[in-house]
Amino acid sequence: ALQVQLSGGQVATMQNHDLHPFSLSTPHPSQAQFDIGFTGNSQSVSASAPAAPAGPLSLMGPPARPRKRKAPTLRADDWKPYEERILDLHIVQKLPLPKVRQMIEEEYGFKAELRQYRTRISQWGKDKNVKPQEMEAIVRKRQKRKLVETDKRPLVFEVRGGQVEPQKIERWMKRHDVAESFLYAPSPAA
Repeated sequence: ALQVQLSGGQVATMQNHDLHPFSLSTPHPSQAQFDIGFTGNSQSVSASAPAAPAGPLSLMGPPARPRKRKAPTLRADDWKPYEERILDLHIVQKLPLPKVRQMIEEEYGFKAELRQYRTRISQWGKDKNVKPQEMEAIVRKRQKRKLVETDKRPLVFEVRGGQVEPQKIERWMKRHDVAESFLYAPSPAA
């Protein structure tokens, strides 16, 4: 054991293994560091505590960005006063949803995220997109009418109150490699 006189007249007792230069333990920044100087037969040790780090230790990686605030929760009752106007602007007048959102906010002061508008319009059953299963059924019926039931007039297709344009059907058929001259069966089981 080694007795060490610290500044202020305090005496500390240290074991020899605490002073070993190849020690595996590294001192914590808040613990005192000891500088050992040998002068003849006497050993003197001075203690100095380093200043604490100014902030948290920096970690590797990009700087942290603050999270986007969560949009307020809106219930069905919150949307009820604006439902008719939103559907009129988006479905009847065919305005894009960002424009509808801006107009509703200006007219009524009602604030909601675009994602909330999309979800609510889907819940009302008025979304504009034709789902893949719906388009497959439309193409199947259209091809049957065109190739088998030639004596009947062409069909007009409606999905959720909106008419599906023939150009949209033809574009879908071209994108999915459906030939105009064959009956459409999406799978061998169909």
